[in-house]
Amino acid sequence: MITLKIIGPLLTVVGSLLLAWRVKKILDALVLAQLAAEVNFKSLAAFLGNQTQDLKIVGGLDTHVEKSQRLGIFLLVVGFLLLAAGGSVSAYAIWAGS
Repeated sequence: MITLKIIGPLLTVVGSLLLAWRVKKILDALVLAQLAAEVNFKSLAAFLGNQTQDLKIVGGLDTHVEKSQRLGIFLLVVGFLLLAAGGSVSAYAIWAGS
């Protein structure tokens, strides 16, 4: 019974950490895409306003986001499953203990 009381919260903590890490990676990818869009907009505005002769466009963000998504969905599902398993084990430990 003591083991279940330890395993439940441990699974919940691991699931929470995994989800937090995944959310940070998603936010990092979004910030990178937003910054690149801002650079592209400023470069295009300067080019169209005849302030510069060079048009510098940032590309390749779709591959960065796609690469982030491939592993990300798996980790997101595992994180939620660990949270559910941790809650279930903790609930069972409480139910079986009383």
